[in-house]
Amino acid sequence: MRKLFVIIIPVIIFNSCSKKEDGDFLWEKTYGEGHAYYLEYSADSGFVICGQAENYPFLVKLNKNNRSLLEYESEREGLFSSVWSDTSRFIATGSSNGEMLLTGIDKEGNMLWDTLISASFTLGITNLSCYGNGDFLAVATSVPDSTVSGNTGILFVKFDTAGQITEKKEITETGLLSVNSITSDESGNIFLPVTRRIPGNKTKANVAKYTADLNKLWETELFNNPDFGAASLGIIIDSDGTVFVSGNTELLTEEELLDNSFVVSLSSSGTVNWKKYYEKSNTGIDMMFDENGLLMVLNRNCFIVNLVSPEDGTETDRLRMFDICDPSVTDAFGEDFVFTSEGNLMIAGSRGGNFYLALKSLL
Repeated sequence: MRKLFVIIIPVIIFNSCSKKEDGDFLWEKTYGEGHAYYLEYSADSGFVICGQAENYPFLVKLNKNNRSLLEYESEREGLFSSVWSDTSRFIATGSSNGEMLLTGIDKEGNMLWDTLISASFTLGITNLSCYGNGDFLAVATSVPDSTVSGNTGILFVKFDTAGQITEKKEITETGLLSVNSITSDESGNIFLPVTRRIPGNKTKANVAKYTADLNKLWETELFNNPDFGAASLGIIIDSDGTVFVSGNTELLTEEELLDNSFVVSLSSSGTVNWKKYYEKSNTGIDMMFDENGLLMVLNRNCFIVNLVSPEDGTETDRLRMFDICDPSVTDAFGEDFVFTSEGNLMIAGSRGGNFYLALKSLL
């Protein structure tokens, strides 16, 4: 197994009138060239992060004091895009050479099992959902990229903690069909942010609901303008069953075509409650709720976070991670974020082309 060169960037905390800038980083860390795609706050108050480092699927476990407990790098080229863990193992999913990658890893960082599953189309990302009884659902698609050509679709795979496949279902369609994340409700229904494109047309942002048996209940378009491309990327559901989808849509500003991040709120039956736009030259990539019930929206470029009311989408605050960061020309790209037990914000993504993690104080 190859060793990765880890860089810890020391950060000095200064007293400042601003509490939302570079000086509030408690630490920053990179793991070589690559990208962190998924971040999970584990049961033991540590962190599990996965992605790609030096072109290989990579997973790292940190304790709450920022000490690395284990690092795992697959022998296959590719990436990990989602991970689940308990007290005895990790299950990481991703892709390798256009196939779905499923991997079981023990707490010492040893591979327990490793499986590749192919589809009739090229797979670029795999999302993971746990049913809570030792059974999992992996959902793999092409990346939500408008340059993807040919037939694409969705590959659903159910499996257990030993890596045994219990069900496989493939949906194939003409044109782009892509899913970037997944969430589920208490009944086991799954919700997917769907990006579609019929050949010759712009991409469309949709959201779909499936039963636990993988039968589609509904799919809703998110107010797409046929003259402008759009993509659905992040998704979250609250305790009342309200669904929130984030993504981007093209915006024409002074004859320049930019991306504009958005969030849409829908009922559990697919009826749109509201849609709001927040950041130019940006994409709403992930969401979570803070301790006050506000919806936090992570924008990919520059890691900008909007705090919005889930009732009507009104923005109440905005957090900037860096003093100087222009979303239109940045090399800082966020993918995921979580709160720590101390109330700090941990972010994951890439910066300067490297697998990047940072812990930010919000005090």
